[in-house]
Parts: sequence; structure tokens; C-alpha cells
Amino acid sequence: MEIENQEEAHNTEVPESVRLEIIYWKAKGYTGRQVSEIVGRPISTCNSIYHSWMINGDIKDKPRSGRPPKLDGRSEKMLIEVTKANPSMSVSQLVEESKIDISKTTGWRTLKDNGFNCRASPEKWEIPEHKRKERLKWARHFIHMPEEFWFRVVFTDESRIQRNPKKQMFWVDEEMEVPTTESDRWQASVLIWGAIAYPKKSILEIVEGDFKSDNYLALLQRRLLRNLPQLNPTSPKSKDSESLIFQQDGASIHTTSEVLKYFKEHNIEVLSWPTKSPDLNLIESVWSVLKNKLKRSYSSREELVEDIQLQWKSISSELIVNLYCSMKRRIQAVIDSKGGPTDY
Repeated sequence: MEIENQEEAHNTEVPESVRLEIIYWKAKGYTGRQVSEIVGRPISTCNSIYHSWMINGDIKDKPRSGRPPKLDGRSEKMLIEVTKANPSMSVSQLVEESKIDISKTTGWRTLKDNGFNCRASPEKWEIPEHKRKERLKWARHFIHMPEEFWFRVVFTDESRIQRNPKKQMFWVDEEMEVPTTESDRWQASVLIWGAIAYPKKSILEIVEGDFKSDNYLALLQRRLLRNLPQLNPTSPKSKDSESLIFQQDGASIHTTSEVLKYFKEHNIEVLSWPTKSPDLNLIESVWSVLKNKLKRSYSSREELVEDIQLQWKSISSELIVNLYCSMKRRIQAVIDSKGGPTDY
């Protein structure tokens, strides 16, 4: 007798006649493998049937529980209504709030059967009304700039690195939107500062200790023109190429008199920038990609720093180019949202 497909045999009920044959040959002293070859059933099935017969004296399968019946229509409707009214509740809370006698598993399965999925809340930052007006005014001014203008901009920023906090989850069906959760920016264990200049990444600095205005100025003096001489239009290295424009946000350490004096002394053009606008700063997207590449935990700060530097090197020029080409769309999104948060 040929042995049947093991997977198929395992998933079908073994007839009583075959069970009796298995017990007969096993009682004769045949091994599980020998019996398997005779009856065409998996070795584990043969051994299990014989073991059950030896213990219980019964050759029948235990009754299978199968999938529990669905809720009655009234209870199912109640669970769905409660879920739509309270999408941020857990399944246990939804079942309790619905006042129906079902398990958490049944509640979860019922929601899934009705098209609900548990989704994380997207985060958007809070922007006061006067800041929205500032963003909108800036966007309307710069929307007409040609793409080549943005190719001249060096985007810079700091970022703090640590594990992503747990996100708020919501139960939604296809017709519902996931509510937005406002949140503060990440608190950090490692601070980094970086710059990108079309068509590639440029500078990454691991900040040690405090990062105040004098530390920021020292960083600029040490690394900026050495890496990007085209920022100074009078530099011999920038004569054969178009001068660059420096972008930074309005953080207090960026706008001290000493820092502004440094830019003026070196003829560095600084781009005007609206506050509360990480969606317009292309390097924010680079930080997001970098953070997604990092591991979830590290045994030491040094290991984290090493991985940050490794993932920075892996950022492709193609990504940088695509980000620069998205600048006009980002500005239009600010206009469409009337200065409010966008999806970038």
C-alpha cells in the first residue's frame, strides 16, 4: 500500500477500520514506522491512536471543539456600535462595555469578521493658529521657486534617538479613519546633528555632552565650510559651482548673535524658515529612515552610536534625490492644510 500524502492524511479523520488495523499491528509488536507503511498514515497518528487505546480503551477521536458559534444578531450589533463609539478601547473593554457574555477571543473574531482592524494612531504635531499663519505665508512665498532652487539648499537639524514609544491603537472598519494623536517629540539618549546637500548626505555629528549655542557654533566652525565650502560664495572651491543656501530652524541655539555673526562673516546665506515645520525639513525624513533601520535595543550607548553611524552610511543618494524632488509637493500640502500639519 502506498503511503498517502502526510499533510492530507493528518488533516482528515481516520476511519474506524483503519484505527482497528493500527491497533492490531501495534499489538503484534510492529513499530510505528512499520504500521505507518502498512496503513498509509503518519507515524505520529499511528502511535497516538494506539496510545489512546492503551490508556482509555477507546478507538474514537475526542469530540472536536471546532469554531464557536457566532454571536446572535442583537449582541453582534451591540458590540459593533460600542466599538464605533469607543475605538480606542481594548477588546476586553469593548466586551465589558457591550454587556454581552462572550470571551475576548470571540469579541476579537467578531470584530475581524465585520471588517474591523486594530490600527496605530498616526501622530501629528500641534500648531497654534499664529504659527499656522506663518507657515502659510512662507509656503505661498516659496511655492513658486523652481526645483533648482531647492537643489541649492543644505537642510540641517538635530535629532534625539531612542526607542519608539508605544502608539495608541484604534479599532476601525473600512469607512472609519484612524484618529490622530498629538504627542511631544522624542526624548533622547543620543543626540545627533546632520546635514544633507543635493544629491547626497553630507555631515553627521554625534553630539557629546550639552548642546548649547556655543557648542553649536563650535560645530559649525569645525565642520561646516570644511565639508561644504560652496556655502561661502567667495571661497575658491565654490567658484566653479553655484553657491549653496543654509537651512536651519528657529531654535534658540541657532539664532544667537554669535551664530548669526558667523554666517555674516562667511557670507553664508541662511534660508528664512517657519517655526513648527518639520514636515518641510527634508532631513527629518532621513532621520525617520535611519531610526527605522536601527535595532530595538542596545547593550551600551557606544553600540547605539556605532549603529547610528553605520545606518547613516547606508542612506542612499537615490533617497536624498527623491526627497529634494518632493519639496514643491510639501509646500503645496502646507497651503492645502492652511498652514496646519501635513502627512509629510
